[in-house]
Amino acid sequence: MPPVKKPARKTVPPPAHPPAPGPEAVPAEIAKSLGRKPSRKMAREMLILETRRLRAVFTEIAERYVAEMEARIASAVQAIETKPLSPGKIDAMLKVVRDLTVKPQKGRRKDLTRIERVTEALFQTMEE
Repeated sequence: MPPVKKPARKTVPPPAHPPAPGPEAVPAEIAKSLGRKPSRKMAREMLILETRRLRAVFTEIAERYVAEMEARIASAVQAIETKPLSPGKIDAMLKVVRDLTVKPQKGRRKDLTRIERVTEALFQTMEE
């Protein structure tokens, strides 16, 4: 049997003009494709949309962070309940937790960091 010859691939030339932006295109991309800056009104609308998106992203990140920290603290509680701990470790862990000073009403990021450090300190003490 003679070898089968594969047909040559056809190459499609790139379009002369870039594709028109779809309905999901951002106004800045539309203005860029038109080669001009967006109007003040359009720029303001873009800023509003981007700021709303920023808020949604922030909320999503904050929710995930809270869920992860709550799970980590719950894990610490469960470990403390189930692991046999020496009186010295219990005293050290109690001191770490009692020394924590936070002001929840202020909603500060540094308070979250302090709580995270205390949680990690509890795990480190249990592992020693």
